[in-house]
Amino acid sequence: MPPIIDSHIHLFTKDHLPHLAWATPESSLYSENSIPEYLSGIPPSGLANFKGFVFIETDRRYTVPSGEAISEDDTVALKKAWEWPLEEFEFVYGLSKTHTYGKYVLGIVPWAPMNLGALAVDRFCEFLGVEGEENAERRRMLKGFRYLVQDKPPGTIGDVKFRGSMGWVWKKGLVVEIGVDTRSGGMWQLEEAVKAIQEVVKDSEGVEDVGTFVVNHLCKPNLHIAPSEILSHPTFRAWKSNVKNLAISHPSIVMKVSGIFAELPHNESFSKLSASQKEDAVIAHVTPWISEVLSTFGPDRVIWGSDWPVCKMGFDKIYPSGEFSAWETWRGLAAKVMQKLGQDKDAMEKLFSRNTARVYKLS
Repeated sequence: MPPIIDSHIHLFTKDHLPHLAWATPESSLYSENSIPEYLSGIPPSGLANFKGFVFIETDRRYTVPSGEAISEDDTVALKKAWEWPLEEFEFVYGLSKTHTYGKYVLGIVPWAPMNLGALAVDRFCEFLGVEGEENAERRRMLKGFRYLVQDKPPGTIGDVKFRGSMGWVWKKGLVVEIGVDTRSGGMWQLEEAVKAIQEVVKDSEGVEDVGTFVVNHLCKPNLHIAPSEILSHPTFRAWKSNVKNLAISHPSIVMKVSGIFAELPHNESFSKLSASQKEDAVIAHVTPWISEVLSTFGPDRVIWGSDWPVCKMGFDKIYPSGEFSAWETWRGLAAKVMQKLGQDKDAMEKLFSRNTARVYKLS
């Protein structure tokens, strides 16, 4: 196993469940998801090569403050509106300093109100307490901001305020993390994201020390398409075209190879297969998409993430026996896909750790 830095995990306690926008008692993730539970999915033999993870915001509840509150810097109103996302940063930062396994928390990517414009993001950043010499460690842990557009209405990411926010974060040298969903939401989400990011980067000639755009989960492609039909399928071709346009827009744009098990078909087509057949079937479903990303972005602009604990959603439908953990299964499958695509040891190490360390400035 090459050195591993997991670029995408979420953490929350039972007390946090009421503050998660997506959490309902019916959800399979409606429970404690802590560092010890996360580490339990990594086999003991793999912990020697496991370096840590980047925490990604977990879609906390928030309200939208008035424009007046933002422009006049109404601290009381803004902190009330953004109470739970701010608390999330404090929670994870606290884990990094006090938890038994805090050494594994390598960076934090919180939510930010990017839909409200650069001034709102600036205000939010102030509340994180990362300014000043006395807060150097907090500032070091802040790696960027994420905003999910996958469940937002058309036009969200293309809005001038959103583009202004992305530019503000990117020019600060931080990560702009974006989540779109081409399977459930529609290809238009990726199309809008490509155009918006292109607008942000088009006048950046001469701008130095920019951050990175990180697009999550291969844009959540339609992994329900039968492997024999993928390359000729209109959906794959549209996805491929948009991914190519995204990749050539700027060298600071990176794709995250993650979020697979939640997107695969959750039916008997996998669960009834033998272990070796199942592995071959999953690899056949995901290889064309990963191959395209590798060929378009190149080995220096792809990073691996587990998407834990979301990777557990649907995993038991594919692997009902409970013999394997979702984390280790996805890590192993990703490595085998890389081998199948002829990627060498150097490319493997870039995917699993070196690129992530560079993108999130972990060293």
